[in-house]
Amino acid sequence: MSLTRRELLLSAGLSAGAGVLLSGCNASEPGSAPVQASGSATPRQGGTLRAVFTGGGATESLDPFAGGAPVDLVRHDVVFDSLFTFRGNELAPALAKSATPAKDGRSFVLKLREGVVWHDGSKFTAQDVLASFKYMSAPQRPYPSELSAYFDFAAAKVVDELTLQVPTRQAVGDPALLLAAFPAKIVKSGVTATKAIGTGPYRVAAFAAGRETRLKKFDQYWDGPAFADEIVLASLTDPQAKVNAVLTGSADYTADIPYTSAKTGTNSPDLEIRTAGDLGRVGFGFVLNATRAPFRDPRARKAVRLGIDRQALVDSVLLGYGEPANDLFGAGSKYFSNREPLARNVDEARKLVKDAGIEGATVTFRTAEYEIGYNASTQLLAEQLKDIGITVKADVVGVPEFFDVKALGQTDGIVFSIGAIPLLVAYTRLAAYPTLGLPDNQLRGAVTTALASVDEKERQRAWVSVQDVMADRGNTVVWGLADTLSIARKNVAGVEVRGQAKYPYLGKAGLA
Repeated sequence: MSLTRRELLLSAGLSAGAGVLLSGCNASEPGSAPVQASGSATPRQGGTLRAVFTGGGATESLDPFAGGAPVDLVRHDVVFDSLFTFRGNELAPALAKSATPAKDGRSFVLKLREGVVWHDGSKFTAQDVLASFKYMSAPQRPYPSELSAYFDFAAAKVVDELTLQVPTRQAVGDPALLLAAFPAKIVKSGVTATKAIGTGPYRVAAFAAGRETRLKKFDQYWDGPAFADEIVLASLTDPQAKVNAVLTGSADYTADIPYTSAKTGTNSPDLEIRTAGDLGRVGFGFVLNATRAPFRDPRARKAVRLGIDRQALVDSVLLGYGEPANDLFGAGSKYFSNREPLARNVDEARKLVKDAGIEGATVTFRTAEYEIGYNASTQLLAEQLKDIGITVKADVVGVPEFFDVKALGQTDGIVFSIGAIPLLVAYTRLAAYPTLGLPDNQLRGAVTTALASVDEKERQRAWVSVQDVMADRGNTVVWGLADTLSIARKNVAGVEVRGQAKYPYLGKAGLA
């Protein structure tokens, strides 16, 4: 099974743009603490909210199963609905009310919400969901939905106007979690997705790829009308340009700003730097390719984890906006193990390098400035691993080719990040990609149990086992938990995190 670049972007919390150069970073305390919320929590009705996000140029698309730029993800979320979604870290029903698994987990019954209409006024039905399943999983698509690895969409059947029966390809104990976690926007049956007829709180009024999208409020939205009459999403590629758009008054909000901008702050009484809080933090790290030497050897993997200075990385790359992490992805999600980060131990790391027979080895780490700090962290990693006798050669590439499948297979490590997504999503996605997964039978068995179980205690034990394996001999080197920062006018309210803080949900946002 292949992993789509878009899904990688979504799970990793990636955004394009220039980043922080290591030479320009100094370890120091943040100048002023960002605020988590300010002003009115409830927007007023009316007005236009102007937001700017990292764009993808000509690759931007109205098709919710294409286009992986942050501005695409933000737009798709307010035009198209999912069956289930996340409110913070909690699973919540959306177009579906329930997904009840059979006792053996080999199928589930999907019950849909009543009274939902499409932007063209027609009625939402189970036939639309069936058509969406087949559209997203069609083999002729460049990247069929990863959900098709778990659900047999071809054999799904409409039971009645608001009910479907969906067989699974393996036992699945919580199908709603998978439907919420993987991109599964619902498009209208018989209408191409590029027509952008959704059921979301906003409909597309105008779209120019790489430039601007104008969204008008949809008054018949099933979850109540939105607050702002209009949302204008602008696309920019440079992080500082996004910040400048807010500073100069041409935009009201932008997310995922450079740490240098937060450090500088703003002198305007109308603006504020915001943080998404602890649950909005992103795990920054590297994934070692355990399918080839030298990182096929668990001693080599452990040496890297003991050889890095986590606090130095946090200070230099995140400018202090974060904290050291414990080599596990998924911090903040349910079942996450909050064990202490490894302390740097150069002597022990050197011994492991010697025992593994890789003294003087040169390895290649692939990096691109998808995320602010990716290149800088790779540069600093290379400096730190010199101390244990490993030379890291940074393979710096452009954003479009970063996740080239063939190239990834030839690299020894890749810079990576994941936010507080469910562990099931994090580990199934890593496992789906040979370069990122850990070929370990105990790990594979524990993940399978966690996926299939309908028993809470059994599921919890399985996740403990998964994380024990990763802590003992894993291939993820997660050195830091990075704050997700934004800059906004103080009257911007109702911005929600429904998954990744870097791509906030604007369906309930507006001006107070």
